[in-house]
Amino acid sequence: TEIYTLSLHDALPIYVSSFLNIRVADIHAVYEQWCARGAEFLTPPTERRHELRCYLRDPDGHLIEVGQRIPG
Repeated sequence: TEIYTLSLHDALPIYVSSFLNIRVADIHAVYEQWCARGAEFLTPPTERRHELRCYLRDPDGHLIEVGQRIPG
């Protein structure tokens, strides 16, 4: 698992200056597991360039990006 803090400009139409990025091996499994545990995602896993990404906010409103690299 890799964790990054990056600047966000075009992923969501919300103004933010940073967010947490979590890399996972199986984004669909993580999405289903976290949804089952009560997470409310802003987006489903979506292909963007060479990655699958989805977004949610933590209880304090901080943006979290969950990503999986697409082999290739």
